[in-house]
Amino acid sequence: MIYGTKSINTLQRQLHSRSVSFNNFKNITVQEIEDMKETIAAKKKFSEANNKSIDINSGLTNYQNTLRYLTNPTISQELKTFDEKILYLILSCDPELLMMETFIGSDITPSSRINDEEDEKKKQQLQAKRKEELDSFANKVRELIGFYDPNLLKYESILHRGLMKKAGLVSDVKTPSLESLLKRTWMVKNINIINNQSLIRLRAIANMWLNEAKDPQDLNSLAYNLLNRYRDLHIYNVEEQIILFILIADPELDLLRIFEEESNYKGIQRRAIAELGFYNKGLINVEQLYHDKFEPDKKLSAWTI
Repeated sequence: MIYGTKSINTLQRQLHSRSVSFNNFKNITVQEIEDMKETIAAKKKFSEANNKSIDINSGLTNYQNTLRYLTNPTISQELKTFDEKILYLILSCDPELLMMETFIGSDITPSSRINDEEDEKKKQQLQAKRKEELDSFANKVRELIGFYDPNLLKYESILHRGLMKKAGLVSDVKTPSLESLLKRTWMVKNINIINNQSLIRLRAIANMWLNEAKDPQDLNSLAYNLLNRYRDLHIYNVEEQIILFILIADPELDLLRIFEEESNYKGIQRRAIAELGFYNKGLINVEQLYHDKFEPDKKLSAWTI
């Protein structure tokens, strides 16, 4: 169904003007999210059947029509709060939270760095640099999902953190899990299934773990969550399990560095356990695959070609 003729900018202002009542999704349950996903899927199926002459699958078209729907006074009985409306917008237009994940993967000059700069000329240069970086980020988002709504970024971040807390990251795990996870490295023959976009998603999850976990350095609890909470963490295969472990436990690829610096596996094992707290031959191979695909210019040691 197509709603009204207002411009996107007008619709954005109309919806976001109600953000003063936003409650950080505190009263939204996981079940309500699943129910809303089903409702959105049903509406999309209906629209596809009744608007065959319109490209409703276009990200921009879908976004504009969703804004029109959410700002229509007649939906107040269906979606009573701003939290429900903004959740509906996210689930309808960016359910994979690609805007948030792209932002995390972008190297944007932080505002704090600009504010801390005392030299006025350098501050202006940093401001211009940040504007260029934000413009580039906005263009990437438009390529991915068809539209860019800067207001949506903070809501996606809050939703992601809330979902992870509700899903329940398990801390202080006593059941031995690290060795079980590392044994799965033998299953990883290549990492072709992981592309740049999935890496952005995995880095976002790694960032969440480092900020939300009770003890981010507890590798056993990390392994337990990767093995048993993979659905909650939106991990889809063993390759992602192992790459995510690397992004959290060994982002500098120190195990691979030790491998290059030592002449035998006994020396590698001794140093890895002492310096990193874990060792696995298969993990060395996966780190090499990751290095070659995503960070080929990263120099690990004097022996790196």
